[in-house]
Amino acid sequence: MTTAQRRAREKARRQQEILEAAKAVFFEKGIHRATMDDVAAQAEVSKGTVYLYFQSKESILAHLLLEGLSILLSLLKAAYAPQEPLSAEKHLRQLVEAYWQFAQTYPDYFRLLLALDRGRFRERVPAGMYQQILMESTRGLELVAKAIRQGTREGALTADDPLLAAGVLWGALNGALTLMANPVRQEMIPVEPKAMFDTTFELFLRGLQANNR
Repeated sequence: MTTAQRRAREKARRQQEILEAAKAVFFEKGIHRATMDDVAAQAEVSKGTVYLYFQSKESILAHLLLEGLSILLSLLKAAYAPQEPLSAEKHLRQLVEAYWQFAQTYPDYFRLLLALDRGRFRERVPAGMYQQILMESTRGLELVAKAIRQGTREGALTADDPLLAAGVLWGALNGALTLMANPVRQEMIPVEPKAMFDTTFELFLRGLQANNR
């Protein structure tokens, strides 16, 4: 191994160590309360060292978002690609269930994916990384749109813009998950979070089916 190769390997190792430290901080404190000082302390390095590897807190967030999106996409793809052909409705049900499983199994990544960036995220991460996040996010949405398009071809569903319809479903499910994560709202709506989640999907599906009656 050459000196350059050893240096590259050491750089990659140190970057991953800082990223793991940042993950622990972000998951515990949330993106908005976490600071670069917190990350440095967790990684047991100086803040200057953190900045050698990540230009901003948003840059660290971008790496973690890509990790979360990779997990989510693997679940969605597995849900969409069963061994036997399925109806559009079955595809949608399996995709929605996969999203629920992601939110329950990886709640920290789920919260990061929902985190508000307050308008600074795009300007503070490399353009290529931002485009990668956008592309990976769109891939998941496109699987839902694909199922809706299948339904329109089969005559079971109606949607003038399947991608928009997929976005509406995504927003509605996120709303249900966020709502039921609040203890006060759980008292206002005395049902289990899964019941709220499933009912949100059923109402959405009924709306796409209603125009075919």
